[in-house]
Amino acid sequence: MMKKKIEQDSQKAASRTGTKSPETAASQKAAADHQAAANCDAAADRFAKDLLVRGEAAEPTQEGTLPLDATHVITGKKEDGTPEVKRVRYKAF
Repeated sequence: MMKKKIEQDSQKAASRTGTKSPETAASQKAAADHQAAANCDAAADRFAKDLLVRGEAAEPTQEGTLPLDATHVITGKKEDGTPEVKRVRYKAF
């Protein structure tokens, strides 16, 4: 009971001073990290799709070579069908 009273008092003090409780700050940080990860995944998917559109990602031939204009090799596909790519060389314009 005493512990509950202390927690209530600390929450009241935090609300008066404008500071957030550690639990609130931690949950907000976790939510922000989750959102950043989702944005990163979306950006990575878009990047891989753009590589395909430009012809810079290709699967290796039976001999194991890539076309000369390819900079990335397709290593597999994710569950949603998005290709997983790995950089193998740079273009020299």
